[in-house]
Amino acid sequence: MKVLIITGGNIDDDFAFSFLKNNIYDEVIAVDGGLAFADRAGIKITHLVGDFDTIDGAVLEKYIHREDICVHQFIPEKDYTDTDIAVKLAIRLFSGKEASPSEKKALPGSLPQPEEKVLHILGATGSRMDHVLANLQMLKNILDAGIDGMIIDKNNQIQMIRGTHHLKMKGIFGKYMSLIPATMDLSGITLQGFKYPLNRANTHFGESLCVSNELTAEEGRITIEEGTAWMILSRD
Repeated sequence: MKVLIITGGNIDDDFAFSFLKNNIYDEVIAVDGGLAFADRAGIKITHLVGDFDTIDGAVLEKYIHREDICVHQFIPEKDYTDTDIAVKLAIRLFSGKEASPSEKKALPGSLPQPEEKVLHILGATGSRMDHVLANLQMLKNILDAGIDGMIIDKNNQIQMIRGTHHLKMKGIFGKYMSLIPATMDLSGITLQGFKYPLNRANTHFGESLCVSNELTAEEGRITIEEGTAWMILSRD
């Protein structure tokens, strides 16, 4: 299952149009101002989330009464951001705890297949650093739910990782790979197949040991024995 969240931060249209051509989603969640991009891109959305204080009323009117879209409307004075609500909705969709207009039923007699769980988030970066930092933290809840979640913009692909992770040169998002500690300590960091290898190194929250590395092998291996990190693939 693949889910796309389009939220209201900065979205480069040329990049996003190109990126979306290579991805097909089972569910698309438009979040408040992110609906404007979905509308101009002609993306079929399945869920609409927000207090709708940043979306043009004429655009909102085209979607809010449609029967093929689940609308989740909230008052502006709420405890959680619209993006946080959308992420929690996505986690429920992956777990099967949330109904969807695009829900598919298994064919009679068919066996359940192992399911990939991929969540892409566009529009989660921008000029509001409070929202950007909050969005980066949400990647932990996505990771804890067993979902391969990524925040993606024109220059960065960001996900949270722990344990062992593999990177392939073919199709890699950007030239640079950085690990930023998301816990107070990262212990036993081993990097194989990178320009700057490490063997069971340790670093701490607030240090830059693992910033701006480069994959040199066809496949690289990242191992973190203890702790959690943001892995950022970036390009200029």
